[in-house]
Amino acid sequence: MSSSDFSSDVVNFAAFMRLLAAPTPVAPTNTTVQGSNQFVNVGCGGCHIPQHTTAQSPFGGQSNVTRTPLSDFTLHNMGTGLQDQVSQGAANGQQFRTAPLWGLGQRVFFLHDGRTNNLVTAIAAHASQGSEANQVISNFNLLSASDRQAVIAYLRSL
Repeated sequence: MSSSDFSSDVVNFAAFMRLLAAPTPVAPTNTTVQGSNQFVNVGCGGCHIPQHTTAQSPFGGQSNVTRTPLSDFTLHNMGTGLQDQVSQGAANGQQFRTAPLWGLGQRVFFLHDGRTNNLVTAIAAHASQGSEANQVISNFNLLSASDRQAVIAYLRSL
């Protein structure tokens, strides 16, 4: 067979990723429910939106399915603290597409470049000159210690 008989690796990979099952979060607890509520209350849910419903899909079982990637998949200016000065498509070096948070509890390193293994550090890194998340991080920092810890527990449960 010639190479024209096969889809490209990129097309095959995209189809593979599209059909993977979503990560399964752990069962909610009082603490993770409290953390989820605070996550939304401080404004994290503005970009890491809780859910999406799929449109019609040519793939079986993929139409009108509600998913919880915790992302708006939109470009945001994350300021000088997270900048990498790499331009990709329409994004400049301070802009990033909101990373989905599903499966976060199974990750060891965080942020687009894996610069930290600490969720509190990752959250704090969202605040810097020019970042759209400055007010949200300020709101997070104003939470009580137990509410901040509940947000971390919620993120770890994803």
